[in-house]
Amino acid sequence: MIPRSFLFVVILLFAGAVQAADFRVSFINPGGSDGFWGEVSRTMTAAADDLNIDLEILNADRQPYGMEMVLKQRLEEGDLPDYFILVNEYQSAARLLHLLDGTSSKVLFLLNTLTRTQRSLLEARGIDLRRVIASIAPDNENAGYEMALSLINKRRGMRAGAEKIRLLALTGDTSTPSGLLRETGMQRAVAENPDVELLHAIPVDWNEETAFARTKDVLTRTQVDAIWGATDAIAFGARKAVTERGLTAGSDVLFAGLNWSKRAMEAIERHEMTMSHGGDVFAGAWAIVLLRDHFFRTSKGEVYVDVRFKMSPITPENVDDYLEHLGEGNWRKIDFSRFCKTRTGRSNYDFSAAAILKAADAGDAKSPEHQPGGQAD
Repeated sequence: MIPRSFLFVVILLFAGAVQAADFRVSFINPGGSDGFWGEVSRTMTAAADDLNIDLEILNADRQPYGMEMVLKQRLEEGDLPDYFILVNEYQSAARLLHLLDGTSSKVLFLLNTLTRTQRSLLEARGIDLRRVIASIAPDNENAGYEMALSLINKRRGMRAGAEKIRLLALTGDTSTPSGLLRETGMQRAVAENPDVELLHAIPVDWNEETAFARTKDVLTRTQVDAIWGATDAIAFGARKAVTERGLTAGSDVLFAGLNWSKRAMEAIERHEMTMSHGGDVFAGAWAIVLLRDHFFRTSKGEVYVDVRFKMSPITPENVDDYLEHLGEGNWRKIDFSRFCKTRTGRSNYDFSAAAILKAADAGDAKSPEHQPGGQAD
């Protein structure tokens, strides 16, 4: 007769084997657990839980050369993951790939991928770029364009006569590809509308307080009709400066931002913002989906996959739907396996806002083990 204690150990070992992750991923997060990068991490975590992936998140907390320091420390620890998710924030990708040269881990670039110049320089230095197997990034240029148009069209309907629309643009920084593309879209909208005067395009280093200080300074010198913020947080920093001068957001000065933050949705509902473009926080989840498909791919060989997905605007016309389904940031109720090619048999990815809302709407039917322990910050 087999002792019960032996059977109990076997059962535990079997349960552990069943629950073992399919593969491991480390995300070098340029930010931290709060704000935009915190939300990216949370969508990534929700997708990893759904897809049986062991995810490690290492935060650089926006420190100078922080990602390099975090990655170097992780490499020194050994036992490397199957994949690293990296971000070309402040164009640090070349330095990160230098550190990874000679390792077996594959790389996916998130949101900000290698530039052509970086790729050429790395190839000239003999860095093996075959380890870079995929990238996932939103269409930032079109988002920046639509944000600017929302401000222009709204202000045009409010103005008297043929006076110029005085637009202030608050950009992220002067080197991050996603920010530069958003700014390019904004500039395109200005160029197409001769009744718009671009007062300034001021980098605020993705910082809400810096946006407040820069806007406050501009308002002491000139009148502003509309403020284009590269993110929702930047727009809210500018709004603080506007309200401190006794002006009203949504009437005296218009605002647009990007990130689908809950406070932006609520401001749109109150008609204090024209738009929050977004969906980019889901890039964290889409990165996990791509890696799952790469790991279980049926074809042999390394095929570089460069995925660009469209973001979508939240406006007064659709904000109630977004608040109902996504306002609490409960990403865990979404079944991210719906988006995998290797799970669904689809030939293409559908990362659209409509698909996200549909998956969120179906989330209530998910089994109890998928429900979160609490809401996102």
